[in-house]
Amino acid sequence: MLQRGKAKKFGPIEALVLFFVCLFALAVVLPAMQMSRYEEYRIQCGDNLSGLGKAMLIYANDYDDELPRSGGRNSTWTPIIPDWRALNRFNAYGLSPDGSGGQATISSCFYLLVKYVEVTPRNFVCPGDAGTTEFLLADVDAGGNTLINLWDFGPEPSKHCSYTYHMPFGLYALTTSSEPGMAVASDRNPWMDSPAASAKQYPGSYNPDGGRESVKYGNAIAHEEEGQNVLFLDCHVGFQENSSCGVNDDNIYTYWDGGDIRIGGPPTLGSEPQDRFDSLLVHDLTSGSSTITKEPEVIDSNDLKQTSIIATLDSPFPKYHNVIWCSTFQIAWDILKLYIIGEPVEVIGAEELADSLNRAEFSPDDLEVESYFATAGLLGEWIIEEIQDEMTQLFPTEPAPVFDDMNELPPETIVAYSYLNVDIEFEYPFYAGNKEFYFRDSNGTVTEVTYFCTRPDSDSENMAREQVDVLYYRQGDQTSETEFVVDLCRYTNPYQVVLACVPQENTLGETVAVAEGKIYEFMQDSNYEQMRKLRPTVTGGRFGEQPGDSLIVPDMLYKLTHHFAEMEGGALGNQPWLDQGYIMGKAMQITDFALGRTGRVYKSDQDVIVTSAISIRHFHFNRPFLIYVKKRDPAASPFFVMWVDNAELMQEFVQSN
Repeated sequence: MLQRGKAKKFGPIEALVLFFVCLFALAVVLPAMQMSRYEEYRIQCGDNLSGLGKAMLIYANDYDDELPRSGGRNSTWTPIIPDWRALNRFNAYGLSPDGSGGQATISSCFYLLVKYVEVTPRNFVCPGDAGTTEFLLADVDAGGNTLINLWDFGPEPSKHCSYTYHMPFGLYALTTSSEPGMAVASDRNPWMDSPAASAKQYPGSYNPDGGRESVKYGNAIAHEEEGQNVLFLDCHVGFQENSSCGVNDDNIYTYWDGGDIRIGGPPTLGSEPQDRFDSLLVHDLTSGSSTITKEPEVIDSNDLKQTSIIATLDSPFPKYHNVIWCSTFQIAWDILKLYIIGEPVEVIGAEELADSLNRAEFSPDDLEVESYFATAGLLGEWIIEEIQDEMTQLFPTEPAPVFDDMNELPPETIVAYSYLNVDIEFEYPFYAGNKEFYFRDSNGTVTEVTYFCTRPDSDSENMAREQVDVLYYRQGDQTSETEFVVDLCRYTNPYQVVLACVPQENTLGETVAVAEGKIYEFMQDSNYEQMRKLRPTVTGGRFGEQPGDSLIVPDMLYKLTHHFAEMEGGALGNQPWLDQGYIMGKAMQITDFALGRTGRVYKSDQDVIVTSAISIRHFHFNRPFLIYVKKRDPAASPFFVMWVDNAELMQEFVQSN
C-alpha cells in the first residue's frame, strides 16, 4: 500500500478525464482502423479470384474448354476424396477402371489449378474468412509428395479453401461456352457451415428486394455481410452488394426451386442447379470442424427409467442407474437457509433429505463470480423482477427466466433461485466418428452410440491430442480392468472437464474423492511428465509405423428437468414459518448439459482405425465412467458430477444411407 501511494501521479479528477479521453479515442479511431482492414481484405480477396479466373482460362485451353472438374464420369460430391496423396487419379477419387463413379470435392476441383497451372495455395484463402489457413506441406504428412503430386488441400480441405465454385458435378457444369454472366466462384456460401461460422437460418430475414439489412442477411460472412467478391465467366471480378447477382437476378448461393423469383433453396450435399442459367456456388462441407448445432433433448426425469438425480453427493448410488448431481439446488438451499430461514431448514415429511442438504453446503469460492447468480426473497418484495433484471444483465445472451406459474401466489411467498452458466470450449475440436461406438453398461447391455475422439490421419491431430492431459493411468490385468482419468483439455480456464474410468464407490462424493486420490498418486511418479501425454502415431524408424494412444468418448446432450417430489408439499418445520402455514410448493432443478467434441455435432466420413498393441493406451469410455467439472484447482470441489452407468442419455447411433 505504501508503494502504491508513492507511485500515484494524479488525483481522481485527472484520472476521470484520462479515462474519457481514452474512451473517445477508441470510439473514433478503432472504427476507422477496422474499415481500412476490411477494405484491404476485400481487395486482396478480389485479386485472388481474379487470379483464379485467369488460371481457369489456362486450364480450359488445355482441357477442351472445360473448367476444372475433379473426379471422373458420374463422380459424386463428398466432403473428402478417398486419397489426397494417391499415386494416380483412379485411387485419388476412387474411380472404376473405366473412369466412372468415384467421389470428388469442390476443393479438389480448385486444386487442379495448383496441380496443373501451379497456382499457390495462398491464393485460395480470403483474409476475411476466419478459420481458413494456407495449405502448407510442412503441416501435414504428405508422404514425401510435392504440391503438384497431390489431389486436394490435405485431409481437411475445407480449412484451406475460402471460395465457392459453381456446382461442377451433374448436368450443368460450366464450360467457356456457357452464358458469360454466369457466376463461377465467390466467397463462402452463407447458407452452409464454414470453419468460422454456422450456416445461417434460411431464409431468416433475407429478402433480395427488401431493405439493406434484409439484403445483407444473404451475403457472405467473410466481408461483414456487406457483399461478396464474385468471379463471372467472362473473367471479370466484382464486389456485389446483393447475392442475387446472377443471370436473371438469380441468387448465386441457392438452387432455383421453380418459383417466380429465383431465390431458390439452400444447398445441401447432392444439390444441383436446375437449368443452365441457375448459378449454385457451394463450398465443401466442413470435415472435422462443422459448426452445425444439435439442440439438446428436453427430458422430464419422470420419463427416465435408468437415471436418477440426487440433491447431495453423499446420496447412495441407485443400482444400474446414471446418477447426476449439480450444485444449483444446493446453492438455492443455502441461500434459503442463510438469508431467509436463518437456520437449518426443516421440511416435514422430508427430514432425511433436508438434513443432508443442511449438512452439505456448497462454497461459492468453487465458482467464478460471473458464472452464477443466486438470490432469495419474497414475491411482495419484487424478487421475481430482481431475478429477471439481474439475469438479463449478467447473462445477456440467455433468455430471462419466466415465472408465470407464480402470478397467483400470495406476496408472502418465498422464492430461492440459483443459476449456473459455464461454457467450456476446447482449444482444438476433437473428431467425430461416422461409425457406431459400443457402450456396455453395468448390466451388460451393449448400445451403439455416437462419439468424439482423437484421430491419427489429420494435420491438426497433434493439436487435439496434445490438449488432453492424462491425470491417471493403471494398466489392468487378468483380474482387474484398466483404470484411467483424463482432463479433456488442459487449456480450459478456469474450469476443467474430468472423465474417469474408475470403480464405483458407495456415493458420487466418494467416487470423486477416489479419482482425485489416484490423480495425486499418479503425479508423484518420476515419469509423470511423459505418461501424462497421449502418445502420437510414429512413422518410420526401426519398427515401422507405431500407432499412438487413442481417446474415444460418447456424446451426451440433454436438458433435464427434475422435481424433488419428496419435498414438494411438505410443511416448513421452522418457526414462525410453521405457524404461518408455509409449505415447500416447488423444489425443482433444470440441468442443461452437453459433452461433445466442442459442444457441437457434425458428420464425418472418416473411419477411426485402432490397431491393438501392448504399448498402446486406449482411453475408451466404453463402460461406466465418471464425469465431473470443477475449477482448475486441486482444492476445489466439483459443481457438476455424473456417473454414466448406461446409454439412456447418450446419442444413439443411426446409420446414414
